[in-house]
Amino acid sequence: MSTDRISTEFTPTLEDLSSTFVLSSSASGSNQVLSEVPKALSVDPSRQRRAHVKSRAGCENCRRRRVKCNEETPCANCARRGDRCQRHIRSNYVTPIPRTPTWAPSPSCRIKDTAVNLLHMKLFHHFQTSTRQTLLCGQEAWSYVLQLSFEFDYLINAVLCIAARHLAVLHPDDQTYGKIAASHLCQASSGLRDVLSKGSNSIHFDAFLATSILLYYDTWTNADYFLPQQEDEAVSSAWADRVFGFSSSLKKTLLTGFERPWEQPSVFRQSLMKNPGDEITAACKASPDKLAEYEDFFSYHRPLTIEMLNSLSTNSVNKDQINSGSGPNHVSQKQAAADPAEDAYTPVVHRLCVILPFLGQSQSPDSVSTPDPSSMLPLLAKFILSFPLLGWSAFPSLIERGDAHALFLLYYFYRAVRILLPHKDWWWARKRAVVAEGVLREWLISKITNQLKA
Repeated sequence: MSTDRISTEFTPTLEDLSSTFVLSSSASGSNQVLSEVPKALSVDPSRQRRAHVKSRAGCENCRRRRVKCNEETPCANCARRGDRCQRHIRSNYVTPIPRTPTWAPSPSCRIKDTAVNLLHMKLFHHFQTSTRQTLLCGQEAWSYVLQLSFEFDYLINAVLCIAARHLAVLHPDDQTYGKIAASHLCQASSGLRDVLSKGSNSIHFDAFLATSILLYYDTWTNADYFLPQQEDEAVSSAWADRVFGFSSSLKKTLLTGFERPWEQPSVFRQSLMKNPGDEITAACKASPDKLAEYEDFFSYHRPLTIEMLNSLSTNSVNKDQINSGSGPNHVSQKQAAADPAEDAYTPVVHRLCVILPFLGQSQSPDSVSTPDPSSMLPLLAKFILSFPLLGWSAFPSLIERGDAHALFLLYYFYRAVRILLPHKDWWWARKRAVVAEGVLREWLISKITNQLKA
């Protein structure tokens, strides 16, 4: 018989080449005997462990309990027990991604650009931990806005825009944040316009309000369009104040796009319906004579002088000059008493007089009982922020056409903003106040000087 034939007829297995031995003691107990166990008794088929592939990507719960994990997310064991399924990503294995997301937005509000990078995460984190602390309307409302922003692309872009603006103020040497803010501003504005074009029934009221408020903040922060006055530049092009213009557009959209918007349920309702001017007036307790003095100082028919730009006092021009419309270095408004311009101007004067006592403490501390401005900063900030949003129907048009007294009033408004709101706490107002006050002062001085030469 050949060797090839033997190899084909009998091939020994591992079991044939191995034996099982048991070490046992002898009957006398003095010696130990090594005895071979018969092959028929060495393995019990019913107790033999089945072959299996060891899991390398099981969750932490299954590994701790030493049970097989089906490596899904969540795994069957954790789903059955109601446990949180977690696993560590190992260097040679990547945890499978769930086939279906835990949250899926509706098609109408799905973000068009799904690319999310580390910069987006940085901006969102900065808004959540820092920026929203500096915004009015209450932290509970902004917490809700952050949750709502995952459903509306125009809202999340508005959030990222304001976060970038804040970082641009904190890091003025880094020009990147300004460009990023402008990019997200375009996306937020475009997205909001698209939704509004479909009608109010297709828009979430709080998403609209939150986006509008954030865009309003962005308008406050952007003072780049305040350019130095040129000799051949029209006043209207230089002073189409965007804060007042945005406010008019927002009110028009709110009143025409929504039915009875003041009755709509909203997280902003309590904050927006409360008038800070009433609380400031009650705390200030300005005398009627002092308020009358302020109103006289800003009288629409009073000639403007360069001295009036330096001091909030009626001593710079006597009442004879007011009545006659003449005086040194002045610009008079040659208007009739019943001019509609005066009707648009006077309510704004009354409103501005609410915060003027806080500016005059150093000049006449005994004339008015005014609390420390630092104790009322939140109220003052809310009043200043809401000032352009009030019902000034014709006042923005006075600004656009270069009305001297309207710009004089605006000059003192921005001067009050600069003095009353510190830079650190109210970053969104500081740059605009400083730039606008300076440009308005130059324009008014030029206007008064040219009037003298005429």
